Amino acid sequence: MSAQVTRSATRGLCLLVLLGLAACAGNEDAQGPTVAVNSKAAAEQLLLFEEARAAGRGQLARAYAEDIRKKYPGSPAAAQVQLVMAEVIAMADAEREKTRLANLWIYHRVNEQKGPVFTAFMYESASKDLDRDARPKLVLRQHPEWGRNVYLLFPGGRFTCGARCKVQIAFDDAAAKPFEASQPEGAPEPAMFVEEAKRFLDALPNAHWVTLIMPVRGGTTSFRFEVAGLDIARLGPAPAK
Repeated sequence: MSAQVTRSATRGLCLLVLLGLAACAGNEDAQGPTVAVNSKAAAEQLLLFEEARAAGRGQLARAYAEDIRKKYPGSPAAAQVQLVMAEVIAMADAEREKTRLANLWIYHRVNEQKGPVFTAFMYESASKDLDRDARPKLVLRQHPEWGRNVYLLFPGGRFTCGARCKVQIAFDDAAAKPFEASQPEGAPEPAMFVEEAKRFLDALPNAHWVTLIMPVRGGTTSFRFEVAGLDIARLGPAPAK
């Protein structure tokens, strides 16, 4: 069923409710003009609620629902809202979580002579109490010459990979697997490139968490990132194969 049909059906249902409320409130001698006005306002608010709900806008629908229950308690509109309140709360919570995850990623586009360079990066989840300049970052980059790259920046730290090494990477609860990695010479801050970028990026859209276990002075260190909100389209068009 199309969104237009759904909206039309929603409007039809709410108009029926509105007519019913108006009929109940039609006798001003018995109930007074205030009841009629309130009934009409409640029905109009119910219409907005149902439109937001049908469009999947959970937080907006919840706001309308709470307004109806507060302003028009005991009304038919409040009763109708109550029937689907649990569904709307779940929808609103899911929408809020989706927004939170999306906001963990930061996107940039820089136009260079040979074409635009796209980056998407996020800070490590466990280091949120540190100053931003000191937090490890997972960076995805698309460059017109070098294609897509994946690398980790570790301010103040020291990787011990050298020109080539193996690192361990785990997606969600799956066992960690070895990936080829390398350290660029002369980098302004400690950086580690995941050489198997395509393999990494192919797994990323289906993951909620990714854990990278990197060799550092004195042993290894784990970096964990909550990656579920990535919008891979904002990394630019995929390079031609």
